[in-house]
Amino acid sequence: MKGRNMNKVELNNDLCFSYPEGFQQMSREDLGRHKFIEEAPGFCVHDEERHIMISVSWRQANPFVAMLVGSAEVSRNMEAKVRKPMSKFGYKLEEFITREVGGKTADGYRYTYNVKGTGMIGESLSVKAGSNFYYIHSYFREELRQESLKVLDEIFGNVTWKTE
Repeated sequence: MKGRNMNKVELNNDLCFSYPEGFQQMSREDLGRHKFIEEAPGFCVHDEERHIMISVSWRQANPFVAMLVGSAEVSRNMEAKVRKPMSKFGYKLEEFITREVGGKTADGYRYTYNVKGTGMIGESLSVKAGSNFYYIHSYFREELRQESLKVLDEIFGNVTWKTE
């Protein structure tokens, strides 16, 4: 992505998210068709050519709760919540992971599933910034794993935060 033009968006007056040309922001109507946003504010981009979708949502926790709960615990709870509903798509947990997202530690998990015979990979991350928890979900085709993970690495490496 170096040398490519990047689109930038500021989310929740805190997270500055950059994504490369080829990605398109999804409309509110399109977002409404996806369950991953739920009631939380959200943002989603997708690249039809690369078959990658990335969504970001966030919630502000009670400051006391935020002091006690970390992103690792949140990610394990997220995985437990999606395991059963995703089982109809052949859900298989690959591993729990840690990633750096703009200098902050993100905890999450990576899993495989199938949609209409197409092998897919999902990666769900939780990042704590102050009393906010950010949820980043990425979806891509299993056959494009290596290329897609490189794109995600670069996108997450370009994230910046206003809060320390």
